[in-house]
Amino acid sequence: MPRVILIDDEPPARRGLRRMLAAFDDIEIIGEAGTIDQARTLIGTLCPDAVFLDIELSSGKGFEIVADLSSETAVIVVTAYSLYATDAFDVAALDFLVKPVDPDRLQTAVGRLRERLAQKQPSAGTGAGAQPPARILLKSMMSSVLVPVNSITLLQAEADFTRVHLDTDQTYLAAGLLGKFETDLPSPPFRRLDRSLLVNLDQIHSVEWQAGGRGLLRFSANDREIPLGRSATKRLRQLLDD
Repeated sequence: MPRVILIDDEPPARRGLRRMLAAFDDIEIIGEAGTIDQARTLIGTLCPDAVFLDIELSSGKGFEIVADLSSETAVIVVTAYSLYATDAFDVAALDFLVKPVDPDRLQTAVGRLRERLAQKQPSAGTGAGAQPPARILLKSMMSSVLVPVNSITLLQAEADFTRVHLDTDQTYLAAGLLGKFETDLPSPPFRRLDRSLLVNLDQIHSVEWQAGGRGLLRFSANDREIPLGRSATKRLRQLLDD
């Protein structure tokens, strides 16, 4: 059952969307927020499958929230301004709805959310018996290189490419989205912390838990420090406590 949070600074708009979503028996609305701070608190506490996000909030732009979201939380933009469509694409929003929301478009968005959650379920070919690759091929416009999987410390999304960091301090800008590498690499030890960061848990040397729910990640093979947002820090805490 998809668990969602509604984020809009206008209570009538939230009530209207709640009524429309009531038509879908499998959608569970687990919270509502009218400000960015309220939304961040709810998201950090409840870990929803998706947020229905207005952009023009009295406390700022709704896109401020997206940077702290886990990659596992889908974003469905709901706004009165069609000019934000490009920005929604940039943050990989699952769908873009223009107010007043059309019921058919809302049904399409809910369908996409259902499909996304279904794809996250483990398939028959990805069980514990599957043999993880020893090396992975990194392709760029100029060359291709095979690197040992266990030498990778982290991977970062860079537009349509992925920056791959090795324990030798080398980095490669490889063709392909981060999601493709997430699929190809064994999990564990590789785990997604947010929309742009995939880390090798076996390579972590230490984590400095900082004020404001943020963290600083250090790897065992070098002195590189990676700052983490609230959502990534919360996700890492969960993974390390398991």
